[in-house]
Amino acid sequence: MKIVVAVDGSAYTRKALDYLVAHRAQFVEGNELILVNVCAAIPPHASRHISKELLHEYYAEESAKVLDPVKAQLAQLGVSNYSIQSRHGNAAAEIVAAANEADAGLIVVGTRGHGALGRALMGSVATNVIADAERSVLLVQ
Repeated sequence: MKIVVAVDGSAYTRKALDYLVAHRAQFVEGNELILVNVCAAIPPHASRHISKELLHEYYAEESAKVLDPVKAQLAQLGVSNYSIQSRHGNAAAEIVAAANEADAGLIVVGTRGHGALGRALMGSVATNVIADAERSVLLVQ
């Protein structure tokens, strides 16, 4: 099974990865992990004034800030069966799109667990992934 794991560099990403590894037989062994990092997109009114090369470099640097520690964590935990996707845009939409493109059986998202009031006031990537995904979503708090 392919499992898309949303990674954003937060402590919640670390908890989600720790959970997957703690349940290695169920989530890691025999499965393909697809780590998806989504950078916020530069608004079109600003990006049109930036060269494509510079924009690409910016997104690569921002993704590396998140992904390098995640790679180190996975290496320390002995996990090597993963691939990485760096995307930019709306985080929830890009996570769902990555899962659809990969035909993943599961999406894993770390969450703060703000509760209903917090989600209503602030919104939530996890809430939007759940709403938009047509596959199973595992939230790790």
